[in-house]
Amino acid sequence: MKRTSWLGLACLLLAGCVWTGNSKLASDEAMAQIKVGETTSQQLVSLLGEPDSRRTIELAGSTREWWSYTYASSTINPIEYILLYGFFFNGIGLYDSRYDVGVSFDQRGLVSSLSRTKADYDMGSPFSPLKVSSVANRTMRFPEAGKGPVRYEDKMEYRH
Repeated sequence: MKRTSWLGLACLLLAGCVWTGNSKLASDEAMAQIKVGETTSQQLVSLLGEPDSRRTIELAGSTREWWSYTYASSTINPIEYILLYGFFFNGIGLYDSRYDVGVSFDQRGLVSSLSRTKADYDMGSPFSPLKVSSVANRTMRFPEAGKGPVRYEDKMEYRH
């Protein structure tokens, strides 16, 4: 095979997207279906599938559960690596976006809190600066009667 054919094959293999985890975490529509105080653990499994990890704790005579899910993706541009600056700026194995979701259940098996964090990483290039941003949403229900869920959002951005 000619040298140019090998280079073309290498570019084809490197181009595209790489991901790991549950891609449904990136869907705002899927996440909007999870209702704090209403969604059951069975409904969550139907919506998102089995969690990546589960934790159980005994608290005040009742069992509480916490589940976590993750999803990370990256788009690979082979030209960046042919020109070598991709190795220095983007590295190998770094994701462009990452989603982390944590769900807590009360003693009845209903979602009592939901947190979703999305982090975007742009490691920069010779033509653009480094930028990292993150948005974390959390919705919690308090056991007091008559109180609805409380939702808050944290945003962070770093540029260099």
